[in-house]
Amino acid sequence: MTRAFLDLTDASLTLSDGQRILRSPGIVLSQANGFVFGDAAFAQLKRRPLDVRTDILNQLSTTPLGGVFGNARHTADLVYEHLKSLFGSTDNVDDLCLIAPGNLEQSQLELLLGILSSLGVSPGTVVDRALLAHPSQLGSGLNVSLQWRQLVVSEVTVESGQCRVEKVTAVPGVGYLDLLELCLEECADACIDQTRFDPRRSAESEQTLLDTLPGVLASLKERPEVSVELGTTSFKISRSRLETAGQKVASAVSGKTGAISIDESLSVFPGILFDAVASVESLTRAAEDLSRDHQSDQPLTRISHRNMGNDASPIDASPDSSNPREETTAPHPADETDKAQGIATNVATDQPTHILIDAVAHRITETDAKDLGFGVITREGIACIDESVRDRVNVLSVSGSHDRLTVGSRLYRNDGKEAVLIVVES
Repeated sequence: MTRAFLDLTDASLTLSDGQRILRSPGIVLSQANGFVFGDAAFAQLKRRPLDVRTDILNQLSTTPLGGVFGNARHTADLVYEHLKSLFGSTDNVDDLCLIAPGNLEQSQLELLLGILSSLGVSPGTVVDRALLAHPSQLGSGLNVSLQWRQLVVSEVTVESGQCRVEKVTAVPGVGYLDLLELCLEECADACIDQTRFDPRRSAESEQTLLDTLPGVLASLKERPEVSVELGTTSFKISRSRLETAGQKVASAVSGKTGAISIDESLSVFPGILFDAVASVESLTRAAEDLSRDHQSDQPLTRISHRNMGNDASPIDASPDSSNPREETTAPHPADETDKAQGIATNVATDQPTHILIDAVAHRITETDAKDLGFGVITREGIACIDESVRDRVNVLSVSGSHDRLTVGSRLYRNDGKEAVLIVVES
């Protein structure tokens, strides 16, 4: 049995199986012969901006795309192709733990499970990412996760022997790309000051500067100033000059007390104060420990709390001792915008009475007499999918399956047609 962990942050898909770690940034480039994902797509972000899309996981849906993007009908097609390429690089996975961001809506999670099912991958557990990323040893506090165009701030409560994710808030405009753009602007201005050359004058030189930024940020963790090479042009950039990015993140979580745990990708930006860093290794260790108490026959619901006695997630990093955290009382921008609500994890288990197709409700009977194309029937009082069409219909639900459909289960046919199971009260 091959156990693997799929960590989804919107900015990156990371698949680990204990042998190796596969990372693929959540960005896609449309080409004449198909799609290119990950680092190869990121390398064209400035050169071909109209052919590149980010936020595909955060915007996961079957809503038609507003414009033409290759042969993709919606973002679900793009996520399917990305996951297909990722799992194609591994051996068969028959025991997957899905580490999902808290801002992933229930309908998106169900669609994601359907996509994985169509790829022959069936997760055994789904865990809220913040639950694994925030070590309970730190006590109550915040977990800050970095996505392409937003921060995801999860409030984690540690009390009465339990660690629980209470509320998830998205703070737009402070994502990975936004922070990189801030750093790019500062670097470009420094280059102009020192050489009179503006890297932003062409897409090629701007992309070259963007490509160097991750390495520059990593180097600045060890040194106060580094040299940046852009072809024949060379200039210096200081850590203090790039602290603007970190200060923008700090303002998004100011006014909140308690420990702060952050992503490894976020920790590279100067000016951010934190108590712990979540790495792929620490996430998978915590997920492994959590899975020991998870029975295979338990319903597949998103796990958002755990007993503290089962917390084996170590603290991977601590703040720089020369830059201690300070308590502030500034207002929390996330509270003002309130862009995201807590994600409910309870799953409806009521038996559906009707299947809703194109806004028309059809009663579920023992046979699909109307030949609706989804094969929904009742067998011994339980709604299910007839065996003859199961290879053409995906059940998008964390509680339902082909053998037992529940209220709210969404069905997705391989021709793109959708339906939902509902209750019609008489």
